[in-house]
Amino acid sequence: MKKERHLEEKPHGVPDFPIQFYHVDKDYPRYEMPLHWHGEFEVIRVLSGSLGLYLNNEKHTLRAGEIGFVGSGVLHRGEPCDAVYECIVFDLNMLCRHGSGRITGYVLPLFSGGAEVELVSTASGTLADTVNAFFDCLSEEGPYFELMAYAKAAEMVYLLYTENRIRIREKHVPAGNRRQMIAALVEWIEENYTERITLADLAQVAKTNEKYLCRFFKEYTGKSPIDYVNGLRVERACSKIAEENRTITEAAFDSGFNDMSYFCKIFKRYKGMTPRRYKKTLESHASLQRELSL
Repeated sequence: MKKERHLEEKPHGVPDFPIQFYHVDKDYPRYEMPLHWHGEFEVIRVLSGSLGLYLNNEKHTLRAGEIGFVGSGVLHRGEPCDAVYECIVFDLNMLCRHGSGRITGYVLPLFSGGAEVELVSTASGTLADTVNAFFDCLSEEGPYFELMAYAKAAEMVYLLYTENRIRIREKHVPAGNRRQMIAALVEWIEENYTERITLADLAQVAKTNEKYLCRFFKEYTGKSPIDYVNGLRVERACSKIAEENRTITEAAFDSGFNDMSYFCKIFKRYKGMTPRRYKKTLESHASLQRELSL
């Protein structure tokens, strides 16, 4: 599989500080984490509720106070259950000097497919303290927080090694056919969700029959292919509704829906409220934030 073909397109951070922090609650446009992967390393901590974290289709449940790691290139998704959770996505290259060296030797296996990182579920210990400090400095953005973030990222990698939570592979084994197939499908859907998509279209992309497609797609994503497409369209519509001067109708049509009654029905199924109610909720939240900042 050519990894660059399936890379998540959204940039994480900026070139000179490639770290992105996310605080996710029920008001977040993409509350349920869709299936995706990226070359960066990711750390997740759950503040309340629980998060079903699927790593290459293997489920791990993270509860309040617990921490999870997602290695480079790992297909992953998340199903929150009344959860508030946070994510840090960062480029491990930031820890390396240009060219080769000892530090590069430690970091390179983590994004070249040469190492596996053990999922950690812990609420105590030095590693957890370091990860929590990493999150706190990014969420608060105090003076010189960039230096603290860099230091905590390096310390976290050090502790992963010293606590034997990183396993170096003797030989990197290429991803299986099904993993390649699901990655290619997710990429194709991301590129074409605004167009009409049928089950036959997806089966053609996957070069398989519709029955097999539905079975393995649901195994990896927890949804049927069409449910996944509609869920993605709803999330994209939520992002567009949040934009100023964008009507609900514009958001619906720009996200691949061509019938407003169907859009409202699907939107309510996924979000538990109508698009109009969702827009009013966003406006009320924004107004409250402005008042608090005065």
